[in-house]
Amino acid sequence: MVYTERSIKGLVLYGFAFWLLAEWLMPLETVSDTRNIGIFILFVALCFLLYFLRVPFWIRVLFKAGYIVYALNVLFFHGPWSEAILSLLFEMISHISVISQFRWTELTNPFRSFLFFLLLWITAYLIRYWLFAQKRLFLFYAMTVTYIAVLDTFTAFQGNGAIVRLVVFGFFLLSWLHDERLREKEIAVNRTRTWAAACIGLIGLSVAMGYMAPKHPPKWPDPVAFVKSYATHHEQEQERQKALVKKVGYGYNDSRLGGPFIADDTVVFMAEDEKRHYWRVETKDIYTGKGWKETDSVQVKTFEKENNVHQWFEGNAKKEVFTAKVNMFQGYSHLIYPLGLKAVNVSGDIVFRLQVGTERIYPTDRSAYIVPLRTYELTYEYPTFAIDKLNAAPTVQDEQLVKRYTQLPANLPKRVRELAQQITKGKTTQYEKTKAIEQYFHLNGYLYETKDVAVPGENDDYVDQFLFETKKGYCDNFSTAMVVLLRSVGIPARWVKGYTSGQLMEETKEGKNIYQITNNNAHSWVEVYFAGTGWVPFEPTQGFSNPYSFTEPQSVSEPTPVPQRTQPEQKRTPLNDVLKHENISSPSVKDKLTASFAALSWKEIVMGMLILLGVVLLLYKTRRKWWPYITLLLFTYKQDDQMFTKAYLSLLRHLDDYGLKRKNGQTLRQYAAYVDDWFGTNEMSRLTLLYEKMVYQKENVHTEWTQVKELWENLIKKTVS
Repeated sequence: MVYTERSIKGLVLYGFAFWLLAEWLMPLETVSDTRNIGIFILFVALCFLLYFLRVPFWIRVLFKAGYIVYALNVLFFHGPWSEAILSLLFEMISHISVISQFRWTELTNPFRSFLFFLLLWITAYLIRYWLFAQKRLFLFYAMTVTYIAVLDTFTAFQGNGAIVRLVVFGFFLLSWLHDERLREKEIAVNRTRTWAAACIGLIGLSVAMGYMAPKHPPKWPDPVAFVKSYATHHEQEQERQKALVKKVGYGYNDSRLGGPFIADDTVVFMAEDEKRHYWRVETKDIYTGKGWKETDSVQVKTFEKENNVHQWFEGNAKKEVFTAKVNMFQGYSHLIYPLGLKAVNVSGDIVFRLQVGTERIYPTDRSAYIVPLRTYELTYEYPTFAIDKLNAAPTVQDEQLVKRYTQLPANLPKRVRELAQQITKGKTTQYEKTKAIEQYFHLNGYLYETKDVAVPGENDDYVDQFLFETKKGYCDNFSTAMVVLLRSVGIPARWVKGYTSGQLMEETKEGKNIYQITNNNAHSWVEVYFAGTGWVPFEPTQGFSNPYSFTEPQSVSEPTPVPQRTQPEQKRTPLNDVLKHENISSPSVKDKLTASFAALSWKEIVMGMLILLGVVLLLYKTRRKWWPYITLLLFTYKQDDQMFTKAYLSLLRHLDDYGLKRKNGQTLRQYAAYVDDWFGTNEMSRLTLLYEKMVYQKENVHTEWTQVKELWENLIKKTVS
């Protein structure tokens, strides 16, 4: 009589299955950063127990799903059941785009754990099928032996005990399954005791002989030594190859800056707000020559709702109080907040802990366990800085603050300090020096670039390389360079990270704006300390403008200069040369294509047409990703009097296709203001004024068009989605 699931033999087999799968889990704490392995092992035991008890399918699903929610809540969510379920659903929905685009490195820890539970669920089902339907488990057993052997060889995991267990229990299990297959075919007789005694005896004899036999040294060379030597040989090169394109987004490790990145439109959070401003996460104050580190401080200040422990402004800063609502789409453990945070309103018994060294704020429970927030409301002070008071700011007397925020590495190249002295020569006040350094990048040919960005070598300084050699980069390059230049002339400054104000999506009935902030909005900028005013933000990065207000003594808003970027000198291959090289119109190629088409069957033709239709549909669906670049390419080589008119009308079409529809009766100026508000620039308004001058005043704007052509290119690129 063969075994069944709900029998003593079945229970023993399920025990073997549990042990075999547990062997995969136990090494993870040693070889990876996975923790709380016991929770996953307990889940495996639950799966096999429910199978043994023959619990109905839908009840099994409820039990397993409930356990997964409970485990994730214990590990990550730390809330009531209802909130844990909603948090898990939110994780699943927010990761749809991540998985569909194969952005595996962006998976959050809760979602990784959820996927791991699903993997264990599927694996347990497969093992049950192999045990009771196929009565074969050799492939999985062989994979387990290989897995343990590889870990024992190449990692710190000691697999001696696991190998012995696999030999003893594994051989016994395989022989048992083989005997059961013979019984089904009525080849073997029912002599269980005889088979068991023989099996145990042979396995025991094998283990004893293996333990007692003399051990010879290995005959093959150790593969670990080769792997380690290869890794050591390439370690420095791999460090520099961190430039293998990263995705833009927020990260914590800034010790090695540099290298290119690609855009990522994953939504991080949505905000309902009245003002545009930076969204802060943290500051860093120690420049190393390669990147940034934070002060090694464990000081934490705690508040429950009202922030009465930390201030950013002093008396000379004029402030207005506003509120904002934040809806998180990513499960971050920290708050995202505006400069001047006054209070945080959130449901539940939450305590906020501000890390003094970085100004990063963590929401926690009373036991200091982090509680990631999905929705919260912020009250903050929006500053207006008076330029006359900034110019009149006295020298900072706080020696500890000055020492901390003027730190520079001892090996900073001398020419960096000399450049700072040169830029600020003749400037008398701290504000004038700061503005001179901020404007230096806009006026001296520095380019905003995300692809061709250098990584400093072992003997290179990150700022020195950017200032004197490459002169191109993104926000990290510009902001770090400005902080270092400011510190070189004794001005206390720091590096700040977070997000820009994001993309305006819509306006609420109450008059507030809804902004969408994605990974593309991750940003870094500069804050400078002025005695009597506090920390003041500055924006050196090309193409970005400071969202905060600076007023003259007569309360006239200081115009925010729009940087005039110089078109980068790029090596371009003429389109005609490309066509000649491809030779797509040559007769021989044409003849070959005609002959190939004639040889096709009607089925192949239909299949080809379907594939072509699919490609056309795909191109149409993704047109927003490539069409703007085609437009840029076409207008690169146009040289006629009507070029600006054609370029402007083409821009209108792109904006319309992007979703910025021009309403009936809306003037071009009104529409331009709407577009600028959407993108947070004034580029469309400048182009529109130039267009009106050409159309209505019949002026030749060829020279002016050459100067502002890059504004048009910027807007075209912003329609890429």
